[in-house]
Amino acid sequence: MNHKYLILYNPVSCNGKSSKIVEKLKLDFDKLKYSYKYIQTQYPGHMTELCEKNQSYNQVIIIGGDGTFNEAVNGIMLNPLADQQVFGFLPGGTGNSFLYDLGGEKYSKAIEIIKKGQIKNIDILKLNLKKSVKYSINIVGWGLVSDVNIMSEKLRFFGSARYNIASAYYIFNKKHRYATIEIDGRKIEDNFLFLLCSNTIHTGKGMKAAPHAKLDDGLLDVTIVKSNIPTTSLISLLLKIFSGKHIYSKYVEYQQVETVKIYPSKNEMLNIDGENKWSTPVVISVIPKKLSIYA
Repeated sequence: MNHKYLILYNPVSCNGKSSKIVEKLKLDFDKLKYSYKYIQTQYPGHMTELCEKNQSYNQVIIIGGDGTFNEAVNGIMLNPLADQQVFGFLPGGTGNSFLYDLGGEKYSKAIEIIKKGQIKNIDILKLNLKKSVKYSINIVGWGLVSDVNIMSEKLRFFGSARYNIASAYYIFNKKHRYATIEIDGRKIEDNFLFLLCSNTIHTGKGMKAAPHAKLDDGLLDVTIVKSNIPTTSLISLLLKIFSGKHIYSKYVEYQQVETVKIYPSKNEMLNIDGENKWSTPVVISVIPKKLSIYA
């Protein structure tokens, strides 16, 4: 194998965690006598540009969190040479949901995956929005899962506790959203609490939101909770999400499908791979085995 790598990283991810990971990686690669070039992103969207324009390296390592990985994938999908490239991921974020599925949520595990050089072709989620097409590697969430993310951003001074605080607020202040949701052609019109489309088992920090998900099965794992769920049942459901047992609740509809369409009565922001961006309406589908990664 040609050990020549392009290393791309977000220096501000998780208060500089990615920069520390880069220093570890350089030491490891120097010991192995691997050739590499590293570039740090300078502004939001720069990772997308770097991945789109890379035509010199066929082995690329991305360091950051789920949001950084999302930026990378949206650039990769615009690169005409992407089919000839292989991508490795190292954990430089807070949650690192995507890497939990690979067993690489810690640097020591993730670097071993890259060094072994085994390649897996994984699915990418395609998002047809009102005026553009975007991509996702982890999750697409609508409703409560977006509300919690938006509020937690405003509570960053609480550290990691901000997610618990935001979740508690919306448990006791549930928002009812009316929408038409179409799943593989089947229409549901109702009030919903949230909908989550998953490409991975994990979301957040180790939560098993979609316990039956596989990165290469060509399917979306969809979790739907309608707004008629009692508050006590919602608390119980959210506690069970770390084990994946929430899917057995009578208030949860969980299934594996090919296409999901969301048409709410009021368009709002989506939670895309842990970041609040883009908005409904949206049609979500799967591009099977599109991305070659070390796994």
